[in-house]
Formats: sequence, C-alpha cells, structure tokens
Amino acid sequence: VRADVARALPFAARFDRALLDAPCSGLGTLRRDPEIRWRRTVTDLARLADAQLAMLDRVAGALAPGGRLIYATCSSEPEENDDVVEQFLAVHPEFVDAGSDTAEADRPAGVTAVLEPSGRLRTSPARHGLESFFAAMLVKRKHL
Repeated sequence: VRADVARALPFAARFDRALLDAPCSGLGTLRRDPEIRWRRTVTDLARLADAQLAMLDRVAGALAPGGRLIYATCSSEPEENDDVVEQFLAVHPEFVDAGSDTAEADRPAGVTAVLEPSGRLRTSPARHGLESFFAAMLVKRKHL
C-alpha cells in the first residue's frame, strides 16, 4: 500500500513492515543538485523534522506488534536523521532501534559497508562515492 502520511491514514490495517521515505531537505544530494543550497533556510530543518516526526507517529500506529519500520531520508543533517529517530523513540517506548540487532546473515549483500556500528545506514560522497542517505530500522515490540 502506498499512502500519503502527511495526514491521518485512511485504514486501520496492521502491517508487518513499512517504509517511510520521508520528505526532507534533500541536503544529502548537494553533489547532484547544488542549487538546493539556495532553496533551503535554517528554519527548514526544524519544520521538516517536525513533519517527519508526525509521519513516523502515523506509520507507527499502523504497525502490528513485531512490525518493522524503516525511516529513510536523503539528508546528511542530524536534525533530520538521528535526532528524529531519538525523539521518536523517546515518546514511543513500544519501539526499539533494531539496526545493530540484525544479524549480518540477515542483511542484504553489500549493505554492511554502509552500516554504522549502531546499525543505521549512512552513506556519504567522501566514504562511499554516493549521495548522503540515511536509514534506521525501528521494531515495534511484541510485548512492553
């Protein structure tokens, strides 16, 4: 199912997996889209982070216990990446950051090169020759 999570979701289904490809500043794509720097302001990051948190809240409600949520951005900014994940986890004790708990055998081939020790995916032009992307896997606990 594809849905716009900028508003309340139109269904009450419980999903085992969800991907939130969050709208973001796009600052991770500066190498490919250099004029983006002229379209962004300091206040954009806070506004976008608030919207991303609201979207995470909506998606969280659609996940079944044990469900996995991937939160992804094309931003290099902590305000839209780690900070959003930490704020979400602080108000959703029913979720855990499960990136580091994923066994290497369960990871897609080649992904280990772009994973941090925390298990979060982060690419960068300097290290990987890619745009800056971020992703975190959050799992809804089966029992609190």
